[in-house]
Formats: sequence, structure tokens, C-alpha cells
Amino acid sequence: MQRGSLLMVFGLALILAGVLGLKLTDLNLYWAAIAAGAAIGSYGGISVSQRARP
Repeated sequence: MQRGSLLMVFGLALILAGVLGLKLTDLNLYWAAIAAGAAIGSYGGISVSQRARP
């Protein structure tokens, strides 16, 4: 698996874990996990798209 694809999957997992934690505990700390997951997933998507260019 490429590094960018792995980062996208990890970012998605962080987002889902953050949403689940937010729903279960209602702590604002999980917003940071959601934001970090979005940033990591975006970085992974950008790195995959840059490799696809000729």
C-alpha cells in the first residue's frame, strides 16, 4: 500500500473515532481528533494525486 493511501485510511479512521468519541462522551477534545484526521487524510490525498501526474 502506498504511503498516501495509508494516510488517507488513517485519517478516515481518526475522523470516525473522533465522531464516535464525541457522540459517546460529549467532550470537546474529540474535535481535535476530527480535525487531525481531516488534515492527515488531506495530506495523504494530495501526495497520491501528486504521484499520479506524469
